[in-house]
Amino acid sequence: MSHINISVAIATYNRANLIGETISAIMAQALPPAEIVVVDDGSADDSERVIRAIDGPIRYHRIDNVGPGAALKTAIELCQCDWIAMCDDDDQWFPSHLSRKAALLERHPDADFLFSNFSSFGDAAIDGFHAWDDIPTGWWAGLPAADANGFRYLGPNQLARFLDYNPVFPTAAMMRRSLYERCGGIDPVFSRLGCWDAHMTWRCVLHGSVASDDTITAATRRHAGNFSRKRSRVNIERAGMLERARQDGWIPPDYHGAIERAISASRVDAAAWAWLEHDYRTMREQLSGVPAAQIDRGLRLKAMIARLPATLIDRLRAPNTAGKRAA
Repeated sequence: MSHINISVAIATYNRANLIGETISAIMAQALPPAEIVVVDDGSADDSERVIRAIDGPIRYHRIDNVGPGAALKTAIELCQCDWIAMCDDDDQWFPSHLSRKAALLERHPDADFLFSNFSSFGDAAIDGFHAWDDIPTGWWAGLPAADANGFRYLGPNQLARFLDYNPVFPTAAMMRRSLYERCGGIDPVFSRLGCWDAHMTWRCVLHGSVASDDTITAATRRHAGNFSRKRSRVNIERAGMLERARQDGWIPPDYHGAIERAISASRVDAAAWAWLEHDYRTMREQLSGVPAAQIDRGLRLKAMIARLPATLIDRLRAPNTAGKRAA
């Protein structure tokens, strides 16, 4: 396995109780990183003391609070190596995370955006959760099968695939610095959105060549603190981010059909979550303008019910009523 120099970029905010574990897992890598750049997004807790007390190749920078996306942008721009891996401040890497990235690159040297499967842990974790179990049937269609190591080369021009579904999470991804600079990197406009990282991924897979690893090399921490945002809101934000990407003009015309489908799919998902959240006004708003062909029969029925007074809808949805099947 050829040696590559890797920087790790971390944005942190009020994670004094968790970031030590995250950094310890990074430093325990079979292939250690050359540096760990931590940007503190204006924490009000003891994060700085915790981070500075760790012995290792760590560079700590504190900034005024700008949101997680912009803070990670700062961290990435401070990195000095040719390759940049990202890790959320409460997640964990398994010891082979970076060494497998290096092996994947050795197998597919043309790749400049790498990502792997991941699991979850923590109070709100789902037993047996593997992120790629959620990838839709057919998403891998047209791609070569993974090799004996679980490595697969997706190649360039993958934006349409990643607009349909995005299996990338920053903690499980690594990119070439030159790709990040070429594609425009993180747009701070989206820094506080729940799905800000998807915008960066779309840019990377549009401008770079992609390779993946089926092996789970990282785990995301799932706890009450990172599930406070309504799921309907996340999908609404994603639709808005896609609309902004279309307006900004960085997506070639060949992908405009894929963008329109992705916007509609996000609004359909937002409507489905709004129904579960008993937010009927949002449900109606999100489905307006979505082509009927993209709304399944069940959701169309719920949309009709959502036009009724909210008190009546909740009565219909209550257990042991005639409307139980609509829930």
